[in-house]
Amino acid sequence: MNRVKGLAVAIGISAIALFAVACSNGEAATVGETQQPQPASPAVTAPSTQTILPVGAPVAPAKSGPVAAAQAVSSVASSPSLSGAPMLQTTSGNSGIWVSGQGSVTLEPDLAMLNLGVETTDKTVATARAEAATAMAAMVTSLKGNGVAEIDIQTQFFNISPQYQWTEVFENGIPTNKQVLTGYRVTNTAAVKIRDMENVGPIMDDVAAAGGDATRINGISFTVEDTSPLMVSLREEAVNDAIAKANQFAALTGVGRGSLVFISESTGGAPQVKAFPEADFAMAASSFAPSTSISGGELEITMSVQAVFAIQ
Repeated sequence: MNRVKGLAVAIGISAIALFAVACSNGEAATVGETQQPQPASPAVTAPSTQTILPVGAPVAPAKSGPVAAAQAVSSVASSPSLSGAPMLQTTSGNSGIWVSGQGSVTLEPDLAMLNLGVETTDKTVATARAEAATAMAAMVTSLKGNGVAEIDIQTQFFNISPQYQWTEVFENGIPTNKQVLTGYRVTNTAAVKIRDMENVGPIMDDVAAAGGDATRINGISFTVEDTSPLMVSLREEAVNDAIAKANQFAALTGVGRGSLVFISESTGGAPQVKAFPEADFAMAASSFAPSTSISGGELEITMSVQAVFAIQ
């Protein structure tokens, strides 16, 4: 009888130990491993619910565990498309009404820009340089004598370069081409501002005579020395033009023109010659020698603005 009781106690203790081990293994499996779902019975089918995230919703990296599940639920619950709130659609930085406006004014020039100089050649540098210096000095003296200030005469370029010529020579009875030094060329140019617009032609004639055969007239242009007083009216005209264009675009497209969000300006650079009749460069006949006729014509100064308006 005692032996039977002892066997029963031993069996009970063993059963308790096995139960404890099973519970421990179950907890470890729940924490460390992902349990495979059991196949549902074909006789009972639960209604499925599927959550569709809105297009463009951020995709979080895949995680497991209760924390990841809570984050997913919170993200879905706060989604605008699911909560019924309208989704915010962002637009690009180029949205709005983009226009450009122009302003222009025509006027007579008050400054002539004359590019002149001398050029001499000789077999030696010393002789060529001396001839060029003499000719340029005579031209400067002529300019000053015609009322051109020294500050309005500026050297632009000075150069001494060797001059070569290809000639045929015989070496050991074989003809070859060889570069032979023939002399040196000296070039000296200057930019001159002539403010006496009525006497531009006569001044050029005097300068050319002073420089002699070494004289080089490289070009002439006309401009307005100070354009700052014109900028206020040009700017106002350009802005009004831009506003008028923006209003027209808004009316044509059925939108409202909002407030100005950006504006910048750019000038057309140096004033440009708008008209220059061919007769202005004609040689006027006289009883002794022709005099060069020079006319500044008409200049056009422009300004443009780039403006961006919001759309209402």
